[in-house]
Amino acid sequence: MTDNSCSIIETIYNTPELKSCPIETTFKIIGKKWTVLIIREIFRGHKQFNRFIENIEGITPKVLTERLRDLERLGIIKREIVSEYPIRVEYTLTNLGKEFEPVLLAAGSFSMKFSRTGSQEHQINYW
Repeated sequence: MTDNSCSIIETIYNTPELKSCPIETTFKIIGKKWTVLIIREIFRGHKQFNRFIENIEGITPKVLTERLRDLERLGIIKREIVSEYPIRVEYTLTNLGKEFEPVLLAAGSFSMKFSRTGSQEHQINYW
């Protein structure tokens, strides 16, 4: 790379309008525990609270409610009452939320490549 050129990442970081790192901002949005799994479930076609509880092992109703409210407040999902009696609520991705699909696919692809190496130097110790 020459002195006159820089990577797209550096171009983004050097843009005065951006107050923080856009990558960090993305992870602030989807980095809370369970959030990315909720988005994944919506992409998989699950739209109801109980389907999220069934398909996301370990999430509590309280935390699920908090994350759904966060995602709705950020404009990533939309909450819609589809039936008054009995009350039935469905969650769908907004246009902004749909833009997360390539991000999630890239993360999944990276994870699959990373886990295939099998070498000890690439093993992650979470504890």
